[in-house]
Amino acid sequence: MSNIEAVSIKIQTGVYGQFRNLNNKVWFALGEYVDNAVQSFEDNKERLISYSNGNYQFEVRINIDWENDLIKIYDNAAGIDSNKFLKAFEPANIPIDNSGLHEFGMGMKTASIWLADFWSVKTSALGEEEERFVEFDLKQVLENDQEVLNVKNYFTNKSTHFTEIVLNKLSKNSPKLMQLEKIKKHLSSIYRKYIRTGDLKLYINEIELIYEDPEILEAPFYNDLNGNRIIWKKEIKFSYDRYKATGFIAILNTMSTSEVNGLSLFRRGRVIEGSHDEKYRPKAICGQIGSPRYKRIFGELELDGFEVSFNKGSFQEQGDLEALMEALQTEISSKEFNLYSQAENFIKEKTKSDDEKVAKKIVSRLKKANNESSDLREKVKNSLREIDNISIATENEKLTRIAKAIDSHEEIIEIKDEKYRLTVELITESTITDLYSLQIEDGELFVKKITYKINLAHPFFRRFERLKNEEDYQPIISIIRSLVLAEVVAPSQGTRNAGNVRMNFNTFLRNI
Repeated sequence: MSNIEAVSIKIQTGVYGQFRNLNNKVWFALGEYVDNAVQSFEDNKERLISYSNGNYQFEVRINIDWENDLIKIYDNAAGIDSNKFLKAFEPANIPIDNSGLHEFGMGMKTASIWLADFWSVKTSALGEEEERFVEFDLKQVLENDQEVLNVKNYFTNKSTHFTEIVLNKLSKNSPKLMQLEKIKKHLSSIYRKYIRTGDLKLYINEIELIYEDPEILEAPFYNDLNGNRIIWKKEIKFSYDRYKATGFIAILNTMSTSEVNGLSLFRRGRVIEGSHDEKYRPKAICGQIGSPRYKRIFGELELDGFEVSFNKGSFQEQGDLEALMEALQTEISSKEFNLYSQAENFIKEKTKSDDEKVAKKIVSRLKKANNESSDLREKVKNSLREIDNISIATENEKLTRIAKAIDSHEEIIEIKDEKYRLTVELITESTITDLYSLQIEDGELFVKKITYKINLAHPFFRRFERLKNEEDYQPIISIIRSLVLAEVVAPSQGTRNAGNVRMNFNTFLRNI
């Protein structure tokens, strides 16, 4: 039995205090413990299976207990053996073999200090007869310039193997209850390859994490809709200088602008950039923000040759990474399999089932909005009072006339044998309470001039977060354009004071 009575934590102790201020994210910090467990499993897989007579399932369990102010991380990998245990608590003691997930020799230490003031490690290594227990008290270490931690040793069976880390007196960096779902999604995304194969079962507060793969588009090429159906997934095996990329790039069956579209970049089997809602979206591959390609392309790429940041949250050589993505563009835009063009130009036909799902969601949202907002009747009364207040309309008209356009677009159209010069001007005036205005004047050469101004600073546009780029605004611009044309045509149909509809529309819009 090899008793270990103490382990070195030698470093300028003031450095420990700085660990707390490192720029990190809670899922990356928790991921350090998972990395160590996964590496222990990978290094000892055959032995673990053999000791259990083939009945072994690798597990990592993270339990966050807000009531008792602690986090417990448990894994049933091979434990920390005596050789590694002596070095495990010494910061920056880089492993001789640093080709795995614990390459920096910093993960457990930095993560634990970042998350808590007090932490302990209990472990038993497969094939050894010792269970070891050690505690780290940050306050005591700093006050006493402590360079050694005492270790408690207990006899155990050679077949026992586990590591349990308990974090107490949690810091301001520790997980918040409101972050729980996001933490689950990030960790399931980061370790999806191990979860997919069934090698790893990862639990957060006793809930097993599952990764759901997005559905890939299966459809004919966009300019041959009667052609053969194609599964739009391109396998990637590409080298560029000293870098390599393997994996796939594909097209989503349903467009997304949140957590599904974009790339996940792996190194050594785990995601470095692009977990959950923080996907990597290079312009060379995904196109302009808001474009169909941006909303449709997704993929997974395992990269070799790149270095990573200390918390394994990003790649170091960002310039070379962008160059690699530009080179990869040719891989997905070949004539034989032009995934690039398909993502940009394919329009999926909506089915009756799609419409039914949307209809139910719309009604659900309306009910929720009605419950959360004040009485609709009161809003209508307020709107009617404003409609009767001529001074509001007069002030809006005056301000609109002098409002300077950011940009404009002009076209000649013909309506019932009359020519019109139709001009849209985009303005940003927060003092104007109308969404849009309309002015019809006599022009030159028997052409009437129609000018309508759309106010991008109107509260309506500020109300919806997803209105961020020109693509998002297009449906609303089309509706306003149609309302303008309807007002122009209405007098020829016998309608008087057609402009009242516009004035009423603007008033109701800002109140309801």
